[in-house]
Amino acid sequence: MRRKLRKIGAGHAGIVMLLVATFVVSMLSPVGMQRASAQDLAIQTRVQLLHAAPDVGKVEVHINYDEVADEFTYGQQSDWIDFTPGAARVTITADRAGFNYAIFDAVYPAPAGNDYYLAVTGALVLAGTFDRSPVPDGSARVVVVQGSVALPAVNVTAKGEDSAWATQLGYGRTSEPAIVPAGTYDLEVSLADGGDVAISAPGTVLEGNSTYVLIIMGEPNDTDHPLEVRALSDTTEARDGTGTPTA
Repeated sequence: MRRKLRKIGAGHAGIVMLLVATFVVSMLSPVGMQRASAQDLAIQTRVQLLHAAPDVGKVEVHINYDEVADEFTYGQQSDWIDFTPGAARVTITADRAGFNYAIFDAVYPAPAGNDYYLAVTGALVLAGTFDRSPVPDGSARVVVVQGSVALPAVNVTAKGEDSAWATQLGYGRTSEPAIVPAGTYDLEVSLADGGDVAISAPGTVLEGNSTYVLIIMGEPNDTDHPLEVRALSDTTEARDGTGTPTA
C-alpha cells in the first residue's frame, strides 16, 4: 500500500510528489482498527529517522503533532525517538523562512513495542520495522534497502560470503533478510545489469546479536551527495540456555 502526498501548491509540485511505503505488512489494517490502549502506552515504541533525499532540503518531522526533528538535513540520522503507538500521524514540513509547507502527511497503524525506521529518500519515504527476533550463535541479521532514486537495480555482495545479500534490488525495494556471522565486511554494490561497481564500502562492521538495515543513498558523480551505504541498527532479543527467546 502506498499513499500519495496531498498536493499543497502548484509551485511545489516537484517536492510534493513524494510517495510513502507502508511500515510493515502487519500494519496494513485500517487506522480505525488500531487504538492505543493504556497498556500500549506503557510499552516503549520508538523510531529512528534518516534524511537520505538529495533533492529535498532541510525539513521538520512531526509525529502525532509533536516535533521530533528540526532543521533535519541530508545525511542526518536521528537518535531513537519514543512515540505513542496506535494511530501515528507522520508529518514532514519544509524547514524554511516563513511558511513551512507540508510535503508529507499520513497516518499509520503502529503496534506498540516495536522499533521502526523511516528514511526520506526523495520519491519515496521508506519505512519498516527492525526484526529483533533472536539470531543464532551471536550472528547478525541484515536487510538492504535501495534508497537511491538515481541508481538502477543493484546487487549487494560481501567478500567471504557465498551468496549475495541482495539481487536485482530496484529503488524502493527491501531485500530478504540474511543471517551472517558477526565481523567486518567489504561490501560492493554493483549494477545488476552490467556489473559495474557503484559503491565500495570496505570495513563495514556488523556486531553480534544485532539487526541491521543497510540503506543505499546518494547520487552517482555527486560530491555533495555521494553514493554510500548507511547502516541503521538495533539489538536482537536474547536467548536463554535452551535456545528459547527471552523477553
